[in-house]
Amino acid sequence: MTEVPHHSPVEMLAELVSDAPAPRPFAFAVALSADREAIGLLRHDLADLLRKSGLEHLTDEFVLGAQELMANAVVHGCRRVHDSTIAVSVNCDGQRIRFKVQDPSDDQPRVRVAADDEMNGRGMLIVEAFADRWGVEAPSDGVGKSVWMEMSCTPASSPGVA
Repeated sequence: MTEVPHHSPVEMLAELVSDAPAPRPFAFAVALSADREAIGLLRHDLADLLRKSGLEHLTDEFVLGAQELMANAVVHGCRRVHDSTIAVSVNCDGQRIRFKVQDPSDDQPRVRVAADDEMNGRGMLIVEAFADRWGVEAPSDGVGKSVWMEMSCTPASSPGVA
């Protein structure tokens, strides 16, 4: 009996875009259980996907922002809904990459400055620092909200270079 290897949606997509010299358009979407373990697994797969897609120059910042958006969705967006899920999507058109997460809450995220002794409260500040743009939109199914961030696929020029 031959075993078929199990691949995550991100791994399957990464195989399609591996060894690309320049960013190639791609898109994927997945529903995740609203728990922190799922965030860690997707973060790892997302980092691999970006590296294999020719986007290694923005992998750390993009994945950190994505992690913060997912954590906010789990911690704040799903706190009142038992056994909920979050919907995550990533779209890259070769020029821009967008990460979006949908949760069941209508509560809007906000950027705030946490006190030095606070362990939490910096997620949207991190997203704002790394993303070119971010925002909130009503999802097509009318339930909850979608929070998104975008970054340019083009590497930033070196300081002092026009």
